[in-house]
Formats: sequence, C-alpha cells, structure tokens
Amino acid sequence: MTTNRDPSLDAFRGLTVLLMILVNLQGNGDAAFVALKHAEWHGMTLADVIFPWFLFIVGLSVPLALDRAHSGLPWPAVLKRTAVLFTLGVILAWLIRPVEFDQIRWMGVLQRIAFVYLACAALVLVTNGWMAAALLALAALLAHSALLFVPVAGLDSLTPGNGLNGWLDREFLPGRLLRKTWDPEGLLSTLPAIASGLLGVAVMRAKAKDVTRAMIGVAMIISGWLASYAIPVNKALWSASFAMLTAGSGLLLWMALRQIWPRIAGNPAARLAILFGQTALTFYVLHMFLLAIIVRRLPDGTRVWDWLFAQLAATGVQPALASLLFAILAGIICAAPLPWLRKRGLLIKA
Repeated sequence: MTTNRDPSLDAFRGLTVLLMILVNLQGNGDAAFVALKHAEWHGMTLADVIFPWFLFIVGLSVPLALDRAHSGLPWPAVLKRTAVLFTLGVILAWLIRPVEFDQIRWMGVLQRIAFVYLACAALVLVTNGWMAAALLALAALLAHSALLFVPVAGLDSLTPGNGLNGWLDREFLPGRLLRKTWDPEGLLSTLPAIASGLLGVAVMRAKAKDVTRAMIGVAMIISGWLASYAIPVNKALWSASFAMLTAGSGLLLWMALRQIWPRIAGNPAARLAILFGQTALTFYVLHMFLLAIIVRRLPDGTRVWDWLFAQLAATGVQPALASLLFAILAGIICAAPLPWLRKRGLLIKA
C-alpha cells in the first residue's frame, strides 16, 4: 500500500500522541493541571479531546493509504494491521497488570484504534467519494444517541455504569472492566468512536479547499454545541455532541497547521512533531513499557511511580507543575530511542 504523506498531518498525529503520553504520565493525577485531567463524567477538558483527535486522524489517513489500492483490495494487510493493533493493546494491558486469563482487559486504546481503523479501511475499500462515510457517521451518532436513552432496570445511560451502555459491557465483554461495572472503551461507545474516524474519511475524500474544510470544522463545532443541549458532552459515553465537537476542533487545528506549515517546516519543533507522528505506535508502546515499570512496587509497598514523584515534589516545585515536569521527563525517556530505532528499521509497525 502506497501512502501519500502529508507532513502537516504527520505533525498533527505527532502532537496528538505526545499529548496523550503527557496526560498518561502525569506524576500525580490529583495535583495535575485541570486541562490535563479527564472530566469526571459530563464535560470536556484538553485531556478528553486528544484520543478523539487521534481517531479523527486515523480516518483522515486511511484514504491517503488505500484510495489507490482498490484494484488490489489489500484486505490481508488491513486485517493484519487490525489484529496487530488489537493484540498489542491486550498484551500491553496485561504487562501493566499481570493477571489470570479471565481477568485480562480486552478493550483499551489500541483496541479501539484497531476497530476504528478496520471500519474506515473497509469503507474506503468498498466505496468511492465522501458521502457514504458522512452518512454512516451521522447514522452511527443518531443511533448511539437514541440507544443512550434505552432504559435498563429503569435507568438510561447518562449516569456511570447504567443503562444499555453499562449492561452491554457487563453481559458481553469478557475479562476485566476498567470501571468494574462498565468500560470507557466498551461496546456501545465504540459505535460513535467509529463515527469519529468516518468523519475524517469524509473530510479527506471530499478534497475540498482548506477554507472549505475550516468552515466544515466550524459547522461541526456548532452542531456539537447544539447537540449538547439534548446529549451531554461526555467522553466516556463518546456522545454525539462530544464526537462532533472534537472532530470539528481537530479539523480546525489541522487546517491551522496546514496554513503555517510552509513557514515552520524546517523548524526543529516541526521536525520533532513529524518524528513523533511517523513513529506514533512505537512511541506509544514505549510509554506503555515505562508505565509497566513504574507501576511496580518497592519492597516497602510504595509504587516506583509514587516514589519518583515524591523526589521531584520534594524540591519544592508547585504540585501541578511538578506533575507536568514528571510527565515531560518521562516523555523524554520514551522519545529518546525513536531516532535510533527509526534509523535501524526497528520501529513497531502494524
């Protein structure tokens, strides 16, 4: 499969995976800056928009890779990539928390990326143009919104673990659920997450001018804001309002990058963003390996993570800043091997 790379899109992907890692590696989640903490339930912070941006980028990227591949129909490659992403997600979850087979968490970030990629790739391979992706995304968001109000035991899904959202996870997801009675990467929320990717497919296939794409982004944001009066903005549910707001903001951010790219392309920060974008899977896996190390416990029962943060906090740095500095230092450790790994062809590829 040949890929028509867009450096600004690579940089957007790189910024997104970097932000994702910085959020995951906060030294102390309670002390972290509000923007770097996920909303407890309804609402949205910077930390909440990062993953949907990444899925939107998945949708943008798939047509670049596959639109010239219709004649070959590279289904084996698509299925292999899906399987690799899903399997990596399961293995990394087990590595961080080694458990018995029946307690493995089968859903997670890489697993959700796998499902979104598969849906986007399948659509690209069997359809032409942007309309099918746009209509399917809209249908998925409308269907999900309706399903949130289906009562189970007299309750809808707008409170944690209740309604159809929680029931589906408890009844049909094997292994461990992240929130005990439901999973934020669970079954029902996978449907609108796929819609986030399909919106990216539609935008890329529309081949519109950047100003038109920016207007589409504004329209998405307005649609999400209006939808929020009926369906709360909620990452855990991946509500329609959340999906539209994050897709729209992601599109505007990408358009801004495209506009300034000719002036910043040679900047070291821009080149670093491209490096992160082109090695995103390896970067993410390395940060998961680091997580697996620092969540281990010392002989006295203290987590390595907590002990390391305590040493940083003891310097007198303000707690929120100390939490961010911890994440930055950990991120540097994960990023340092990337140039060496890329030069020697040792990147993890799906």
